[in-house]
Amino acid sequence: MTPQPNDPTQVGSEPPRHEGDGLRLSRPEIQALGTKAARGAGFEWGQSEEAGWAAGWLARAGLPGAAILLDVLEAGPLAPPVPMSGHWGGEGAQCPLYVGLALQDFARLPEGPGRAGVVVDSVIFPVFVIPFVARVATILGRPVELWCGRTRVLLHDDRVMPALDDLASVQALGQATVRVTVLDPMQAAAPLSPAAMDNTGAGFEGVISLDTWQELDLLAMRTTVASSDESRVRAGAQESDND
Repeated sequence: MTPQPNDPTQVGSEPPRHEGDGLRLSRPEIQALGTKAARGAGFEWGQSEEAGWAAGWLARAGLPGAAILLDVLEAGPLAPPVPMSGHWGGEGAQCPLYVGLALQDFARLPEGPGRAGVVVDSVIFPVFVIPFVARVATILGRPVELWCGRTRVLLHDDRVMPALDDLASVQALGQATVRVTVLDPMQAAAPLSPAAMDNTGAGFEGVISLDTWQELDLLAMRTTVASSDESRVRAGAQESDND
């Protein structure tokens, strides 16, 4: 079918405000763009909303959340993990979104992290799991320890930021074994970022590259419906409103 003029599935959005070589987006804007991009990449709407939230969380923590999400989406569909006590199996590389969602869904169940911990092998872009582990800490009301390779990240809940150096170290990992363990509060004597982050991200703005924004926007455009002769005929009233 020949693309029609102004077809929303063929024409990208206008980029938001610029700052140098990047674009300034608020946390809600990052979440909204990430949600639509994840849906355009083939995830269900509920999963996509969680993906957008995680991208916004990482951005608020000081990492390039939008770019990290794009890496995850470009990796293509991967099988979800199979939760089992102590070790979650799966075939090949593991999707960090699926792993993160499973961790929070199984937080209170025997297959969940618990004090004995859960190991997940071959998680790609494991930094994307961190927001969900922070949410596990909130759900359980206990600190949670995350090991990605040789890097340890301590999470108290989804508002208090761990050290940025630790997050950046995990970001550098393209794939790693992940271990998640619930701790007693007395075991969690590790420094945290001095600033807690609010859940709304009010006033926050992060800078993302124009290339990242364009790639996410192209994925987001897949959520729109292409125009057709039938849709154009049905647009608007079909009968006269004149009395």
